[in-house]
Amino acid sequence: MIAFWNFIKKYYPLIFFGIIVVMSVFLFQTCSTLNKEREDRAFQEKIWNQNMSALKDSITVEFNKKLGAYEISKDNYVLEKLKDLEKYNKDLYNQLNKVKGDLIAAIDARVTGDLGGLTAGNELVVIDKKTNNYGLKFKSHYSDDSFEQILEGISKFYAYPDESNKNWLLKPDTTLFSTNITKLKITYGFRDLKDKYEVFAVSSSPKIEIDELNGVFVLEKQPLPPAPRPKKWAIGPYIGFGLNTDFNLDNPRFGWSVGFSLHYDIFQWRFGKK
Repeated sequence: MIAFWNFIKKYYPLIFFGIIVVMSVFLFQTCSTLNKEREDRAFQEKIWNQNMSALKDSITVEFNKKLGAYEISKDNYVLEKLKDLEKYNKDLYNQLNKVKGDLIAAIDARVTGDLGGLTAGNELVVIDKKTNNYGLKFKSHYSDDSFEQILEGISKFYAYPDESNKNWLLKPDTTLFSTNITKLKITYGFRDLKDKYEVFAVSSSPKIEIDELNGVFVLEKQPLPPAPRPKKWAIGPYIGFGLNTDFNLDNPRFGWSVGFSLHYDIFQWRFGKK
């Protein structure tokens, strides 16, 4: 016991310094853990607020002068897992859950194209003169930067002469569409604003209306960044066991040591959780 106290009296500055180093390391690790927990809670709260906003938000329509197009936007869902979508939009979850493979992101939109008020060229044709079957060929072509529609066909009818009244009796027949082509060009995407995430759609056609727009972004399935290369150089306090000498580099011996160092790692063994 006396030898132990003599050892304490002789090396107490070194022991005291070692205790400070060890406590500093543990304190630093504790602060880092607490900061990480606060960041995780803040992130979870941000996601919750984002998803509640997406649930309640309605679409916004604005004209973007730079693009010369209409821009439709709405807050989108940001999910840890796709399963979380069931809490906010069960119908959309049931639809996306049936998609093959792992879902990274999805956009659900309902689009209406209104071409009311258009006229079509007509051409009278004789289908069967014996049965008084005639037709009107029609053709309509509308086109702008985001919407194109081509309609072609023939509308058939019967025309019987009524000599007593000097008139014609008309009886409708079938209408045949030989061509019915519709092309839509809509650009979809996600964007990160200052305080929220949005899904957006861009269309330059005044004939297109987006009635509903929902965006889903799944964090779990995002591609992981490449692992950072471990740093070789380091500076900081240390405690360890190894070969020691005195200040004159004499009396080499193995033992415990504490201190502050600048060192380079030739190789490392890593253990414990990342």
